[in-house]
Amino acid sequence: MPKQVDFLVVGSGIAGLTFATKAAKYGKVSVLTKKRKADSSTNYAQGGIAAVFGKEDAPEYHIADTIKAGEGLCHNDAVATMVREGPALVKELHSMGCRFSMNSNGNFDLGREGGHSKRRIVHAKDFTGQEIERVLLEETKKVGVIISENEIALDLLIQNGDCLGIYYLDADTRQIDVIYANATVLATGGVGQVYQHTTNPPIATGDGIAMAYRAGAMIANMEFVQFHPTAVYNIKIDGRSFLISEAVRGEGGVLKTKDGIAFMEKYAPAGNLAPRDVVARACLSEMIATNAKYVLLDVSHLQADFIKNRFPTIYETCLSWGIDITREPIPVVPAAHYLCGGIFVNEWAESSIPRLFALGECSCTGVHGANRLASNSLLEALVFASRASERVKKINDIHPTEKLHIRKSAKTGPNLMFQIKEIMDENVGLIRNEKTLLTAKATIDKFQACFEDGIHIINAESRNTSVIAQIIIESALERKESRGLHYMTDFPKKNSKYCSDTIKHIDVKHD
Repeated sequence: MPKQVDFLVVGSGIAGLTFATKAAKYGKVSVLTKKRKADSSTNYAQGGIAAVFGKEDAPEYHIADTIKAGEGLCHNDAVATMVREGPALVKELHSMGCRFSMNSNGNFDLGREGGHSKRRIVHAKDFTGQEIERVLLEETKKVGVIISENEIALDLLIQNGDCLGIYYLDADTRQIDVIYANATVLATGGVGQVYQHTTNPPIATGDGIAMAYRAGAMIANMEFVQFHPTAVYNIKIDGRSFLISEAVRGEGGVLKTKDGIAFMEKYAPAGNLAPRDVVARACLSEMIATNAKYVLLDVSHLQADFIKNRFPTIYETCLSWGIDITREPIPVVPAAHYLCGGIFVNEWAESSIPRLFALGECSCTGVHGANRLASNSLLEALVFASRASERVKKINDIHPTEKLHIRKSAKTGPNLMFQIKEIMDENVGLIRNEKTLLTAKATIDKFQACFEDGIHIINAESRNTSVIAQIIIESALERKESRGLHYMTDFPKKNSKYCSDTIKHIDVKHD
C-alpha cells in the first residue's frame, strides 16, 4: 500500500523545514529530499535576512525599498505582509538557538546591502544560511518530523483537480512509489542549473516548478532570473560558482575594471550599492568594453582583521585558491543566482491547484516583482512557510482511490543537461533579444519532444530542466520590453503595457 501522511514537503531548505516544524503540531509531516537533508540553497546563503530592527528603520522604508527594486511588478499586499510579519519570525529563529551576529549592545549586528536604504540585514557573519539550516534540522528532530533522503520527486498525483500527493523514486532501491497527503508542499528551490554558470547547488534543477507546470498549475514571471554580479571567476565548488556576498559591497567593497578603475558610479547614483540587476549588467558591460573575462571586487583597503572577522568563509575559501582578499582584489563575474518567478501562489502560499502549496524560491508570491531585493529571499521563505502552516490545519482528509498508484509507467530519457545549459548561457542570459530567444526555443522544443509521457526515472532532472528552459524562453518572448532582470536589446525601455505578471499554464486532463 502507498504511504499516507497529513502533510508532505518536498525540499529541505529554510522554506520546507520552517513549514514542517510548524505544521507538525497539526499532523504527521514527512519531508522528502533528493540528496542529503542539508543540501539546499539555504545552506549556501551568506548574506542574511532582511528585517526591520534598526532604530532609524521602519516597515514603510523596507516596503518602499522592496517595491522600488521590483520595478512595478511587486504585489504590494504581499510585500507588506512579508515585511511586517518577518521580524517576529527572525526573533523566533534566534530564540531557537540561531547564532546571529550581535553588537556590543546585545542587539542584532545589522548589515547593509544593495538597494536597502537602511542597515537591516540580520546575519551570522557570512554563513547565515548554514546556521539557519542547522537550527531548523535540530528542530525537526524535536517535533518528530520524518526526513527521507535520496528520494526523487517525479510528478504530482492529481485526482478530480486536487493534488493528493506525489510519485517519487527511491534512489537507493530504484523503486517508484506514491505518497498520499492531505496537503503537498513544494519547497524545491530554484532553477540555477539550467545555466552553465550558477551559484546554485547541483540539486537546483527546477523540479517543483516543472512538476506543477505539467500538472496544470499557473506559473508566473519565469523571465526574471537574477544573476548575482559577483561570483568568483573560473572556480567552482561541487558544480556551483562560489558567491561573494553582496554584504561585501555593503561594507565598502568596490567594483573595478581589470585595470583597477572603479566604474559603478557611472551606472547608478547608488554606485556599488545599486540593485543587483543594475550591478550585474554594469559588470557585463565593462567586461565587454575592456575585452576582459572578469571584473575585480576590491576590499583590500579595509582593515584586514575586520575582513577576517566579518567574512571568515569568504576569506578562507579565497585564500585556499591563492587569493588573499586583504591584499588583492577578487576576480568576479555575474552568474545565475535566483529565480523571482515560479509557481503562482496567494498570500497563504496556495497554488492554483487545490491542496498544492509552494514555498521559497520555487514559488511566486509577488514580493520580488521584476528584481529581488538582497536578503529578502530568506525572509519570504520564513513568512510564507509560517502562513502556509496555519492554512493547512483547516484542510480535510483525502480519500484517494488505489488505481492512481499504477497510472503511469517508468521510462528512460536522454541526458540533455549540458546542451540545455549551453543554449541558455548563449541565448537567454543577462542580455537578450528576440532572435536569440527564438533560436533557443527551436532547440529546446525539440528536446521537449523527447520527454512526452511517462515518469523518466533516469535523467528526471534533464526532463525538468528542459521544461524550465522552455517556460523561461516563452515568458521572455512575451515580454517585449526591458524591466528589472529582463533586458532586451531590441526593446531597451520599460513599456506600461507589460506592467503585469507573465502567467504560463497548460490545460491538462487527469485520470
